[in-house]
Amino acid sequence: MRAVVTGGAGFAGSHLIEALLARGDEVACIERSGARQGWLSGLPAQWHPVGLQDVARLRGILADADVVFHLAALTEGRSARDCYVVNTEGTDHLLRAAAAAPSPPLVVFMSSLAAAGPGRNGEPLDARTVPCPLSHYGQSKLMAEAVVHAWADRVPATILRFPAVYGPRDVMVPKLLRMIQHGVAVTVGDWDRPLSLVYVADAVAGLLAAASPEAAGRTWCIAHPETVTWMDFVGAAGRALGRRPLRVSLPESVARVFAVASEGCAHLRGRAAQLNRDRVRELTGRSWVCDPTPAMHELGFAPAWPLARGIDETVAWLRGQRWIHG
Repeated sequence: MRAVVTGGAGFAGSHLIEALLARGDEVACIERSGARQGWLSGLPAQWHPVGLQDVARLRGILADADVVFHLAALTEGRSARDCYVVNTEGTDHLLRAAAAAPSPPLVVFMSSLAAAGPGRNGEPLDARTVPCPLSHYGQSKLMAEAVVHAWADRVPATILRFPAVYGPRDVMVPKLLRMIQHGVAVTVGDWDRPLSLVYVADAVAGLLAAASPEAAGRTWCIAHPETVTWMDFVGAAGRALGRRPLRVSLPESVARVFAVASEGCAHLRGRAAQLNRDRVRELTGRSWVCDPTPAMHELGFAPAWPLARGIDETVAWLRGQRWIHG
């Protein structure tokens, strides 16, 4: 089978490409112009640093593909428009190129729970949840889902909504773990807010399970079925690191002040702010719990990494890379 992966040099994408190569697939990776191969260096995957804006070039890459895993996304940009250019318009360009193929490939689109927004009334998020995204990132992913639906009569596609993905090669969790290793853990709002998570190996398993014609035309949530809290996360990380960190909870009003300052500094430096007001709104969402049981029952998705095991493996990998010590 010939598989194309957009965003394949990134965190989840590189794990997915390794899994595809391990089972004998021919793999091509589409990345943004100027991107480095990183974790893909030395692997027998075709490398296409062409981005998502040139439909003609995308058409050539997708012409004989059997499946396209669309993982490329921008979580924050220097302006709100950046998210829509990459996440929404880029998805339209990809689907347009796929539709031009003699036999359009199956597209597996990696969306996000941010497209739905946090749960309301204690109900877990699922494919039937009325969307109410809190950020430009979430809105741009929801609009990208609408693009997938708009092309459904010409390109078979599956939409997968993921919570936060963590594990080896992630860039965000190591920052949290380093903080915990130094004895402090910081959140915005309450520590008992429930959420779903997914370890990267389970995320890859969900993507592969969805690469089936039977999954096309549907939206699925991919996560481990255990519901955890931010306190559970810090507890698991503290045990893996041998630390009992001081837990600090910032009020939302204080976090917004930091976010405005972060946005101002990022603007002056011509960069995207890692903490912005959109992120604060999402962090203070009461519940980010989703229901993966339809994918488990109907796709055969079998998550195998609960939080404690996933954190232990992540910490062990980070120690092996000397990104954390002790």
